[in-house]
Amino acid sequence: MNWTKRAVTCGLVAAALAVASGTEARPRLLERLGGEVRAAEGGAATKTLRVGGLERSYLLLDARRGDRPAPLVIVLHGGGGNPETMMPRWTDEARAEGLVIAAPKGIGRNDRMGTWNANGCCGEAVARGVDDVGFVAAVIDDVEKQVAIDRRRVYVAGFSNGGMLTHRVALALGEKIAAAAVVSGAVFGNEAGPRAPVPMLIIHGEKDDVVPFGGGKSPTGFVARSQTLPFQPVARAVETWRTADGCTRPPTVTRAPGVTTETSTGCRRGTEVVFIDLAEGGHNWPGASGRRGSEAAIDATETIWAFFARFGR
Repeated sequence: MNWTKRAVTCGLVAAALAVASGTEARPRLLERLGGEVRAAEGGAATKTLRVGGLERSYLLLDARRGDRPAPLVIVLHGGGGNPETMMPRWTDEARAEGLVIAAPKGIGRNDRMGTWNANGCCGEAVARGVDDVGFVAAVIDDVEKQVAIDRRRVYVAGFSNGGMLTHRVALALGEKIAAAAVVSGAVFGNEAGPRAPVPMLIIHGEKDDVVPFGGGKSPTGFVARSQTLPFQPVARAVETWRTADGCTRPPTVTRAPGVTTETSTGCRRGTEVVFIDLAEGGHNWPGASGRRGSEAAIDATETIWAFFARFGR
């Protein structure tokens, strides 16, 4: 699979939307969603369960071929988003590859704008101390009760605030997760040690104006107000996973126009840590038309699945 293949689309953090104030911020941010606030595609069904005393929900898309167990991909929306903003990014890939996709729903001040508790950000989920790692674990178990999944091939991918939670899920549920991927997410430096090595793919743009490449407080004020800790630099997140996975070899570096890929091997249990640096990339989910430069260099969904498909527990 060519990792420098397609275009880059919009999304947004924004624990933001859950805590935004004023009348102008919301329309601008919704515009940045690139029209992705729409009904889920492909016949996904809404499922509910109780976790930690709360009723939670997720969208489930079963695109298996026949009755054989299929890989499960958990996809976590950005802050201020919802499953309907994430599922369309995965519907075509699910159908092409025969995947089961589950898109959990975060906690927010209204039904459309969810956030995740990544223990440093964001918004309502942090304020309420929601156990979102436990929620993701419960979703995996709940999906298995309904469709045939291959428990050796369970993956987690998240964008922005969902990417922050993905880091925590992979560290806490490493014995259940075959690989994970984070787009425009961050760590906070307070994460617990890993339960087991997990292959990790990190994609981040150097011009991200919501979760800055160099870390710190978000330049976007209402996002900054949703943080309880500063974001660590992207390099810190990459190093966190190189250490967690026990990678011993210097990373192999490849370059294409606007894209630098660092691949760390020699890691425990055959895991890898891959970091894709988009020189001109902003706070986006790479994959839709209308972008230029390094933001037109890769398709995040395709790239993530190509990475996931190489690993099982």
